[in-house]
Amino acid sequence: MIQLTTTGARTGRKHRVTLGALHIDGRLVVVASAMGLPKHPAWYHNIRKNPLVTVETGTETFEAMAAIAPDRDALFAKVVEQQPGFGDYQARTTRVLPVLVLHRLDRVRRMGDWIVEVHDWLRTELRDLRAQLDSGEPLSFGKRCLGFCSALTRHHTGEDTAIFPMLAAQFPALAPALTKLGEEHVVVAQLQEQIQRLVDEESDPARLHAEFDRLASALDSHFTYEESVIVTALNALAPAPG
Repeated sequence: MIQLTTTGARTGRKHRVTLGALHIDGRLVVVASAMGLPKHPAWYHNIRKNPLVTVETGTETFEAMAAIAPDRDALFAKVVEQQPGFGDYQARTTRVLPVLVLHRLDRVRRMGDWIVEVHDWLRTELRDLRAQLDSGEPLSFGKRCLGFCSALTRHHTGEDTAIFPMLAAQFPALAPALTKLGEEHVVVAQLQEQIQRLVDEESDPARLHAEFDRLASALDSHFTYEESVIVTALNALAPAPG
């Protein structure tokens, strides 16, 4: 048995509930069964709005991110193997009982921390590119700018195709913010194309400066907002790449 503290979806107040939890394949798992009642329990609605929770096991207390299990059916089968009563609860209702994984938030370096490191590298490159642009070396700037834009595009493509869909599936509360981040990627890509055209034409240095400053400002805001949205969730899900 654990004590799970969630934040109310409508009130914003803390709510504490006692749940049965299972350790399955190294994961701490809970089921929103409500003993087979026709409606999802309130704590489940709370974590769909705010997945950050506090877990008390009786021997320790820690923060976690409550994620909707991507392998729900396979995991629920293992739940029933350990606790057949959950199978009885499922048989009582037409709703599919949600299965959630409580990902403990540790202080070791994790995937979200790695994303911040990537952003910091891109921020440094932006500053260096601006200095190079001011130095009046268009050829050197153009080559470095092309490399930067290629790296930035790969980074955003990886987020759009892998990271954002994974987070949206497991943390529905993040979906609107992730959609906004994807839209910002489109704006950044358009700015990159405009800058590359100006570099190729070598005809309007003042406009090139202005467009580059627009890109730098947009990216600075984008990185800051993205870090506020996804770092904690990513840290809960995965370690940093080796």
